[in-house]
Amino acid sequence: MNFSKIIILSVIITSIILCYNKTYAQSSPEEITETFFTIFENDMSAAVDYLFSTNELIDPNQPGIKSIKEKMEVTRKLLGNFYGYETVNIYYAGESYQKHIYSIKYERQPVNMTIIYYKPNNKWKVQSLNFQDDIDSELRLK
Repeated sequence: MNFSKIIILSVIITSIILCYNKTYAQSSPEEITETFFTIFENDMSAAVDYLFSTNELIDPNQPGIKSIKEKMEVTRKLLGNFYGYETVNIYYAGESYQKHIYSIKYERQPVNMTIIYYKPNNKWKVQSLNFQDDIDSELRLK
């Protein structure tokens, strides 16, 4: 292999690593959420896997995660096309614990999703995910 091919290959590998780190090494709950919904648009199961991959202490094969994926799939079939999401509310408990509530916009009606983020040291991770069709509890006056 000649020198120019080695340099080109090195540049390509470096670009892939930088792109991977930019996409998957998020520094805030908002960045994790944005990546989650980008994946969610095409593959709900992979999006849930990504979300829980931020927390190495959560077993991705546990029954609760499988149940969330199944519930999301049933919801999508019943409520039609996915049209995005909106942040409904964010609650803070100090600087290292946040509860984010989102409205997932489907064709028929919105669905409520709650994600709890925790930052024990220097990295945000998902603590829990809750998915329900009762968005009325988050209604408020403007």
